[in-house]
Amino acid sequence: MTKNTKKFVYDVTGGDSGAADAHVLGSMPANAVITQAWIHVLTTFTSATDSATIGLGYTGSANAFDTAIAISNGGNPWDAAAPRVSDVAADGAVANFVTAAAGDQILATTAVETITAGKLLLIVEYYTAS
Repeated sequence: MTKNTKKFVYDVTGGDSGAADAHVLGSMPANAVITQAWIHVLTTFTSATDSATIGLGYTGSANAFDTAIAISNGGNPWDAAAPRVSDVAADGAVANFVTAAAGDQILATTAVETITAGKLLLIVEYYTAS
């Protein structure tokens, strides 16, 4: 088994679409066993009334890494801050690991209203058989 990491960026401030939709950030190799993900918000996310939601995941499970949360949430999950561990295997339990299928894409899924600014870095840790 080989341990790998892959970096994904969602950057509305830098030109990515903020429209309510599933935004493809990249893809995972087939059969990658995802064991952890870290989220670092680099620029605070905003929308007209801060009611927009963001969820992070992959094809078939759009909220696998981080459930859709409003950017106005009192926990400030979409404000520029220190990195945080995602919902995937936060407790390190094997039962929470995710196996990517061929062509699975990493997604930032936004809803409710258009996001006008914000940038995040998502780092995914995974293992491959080779």
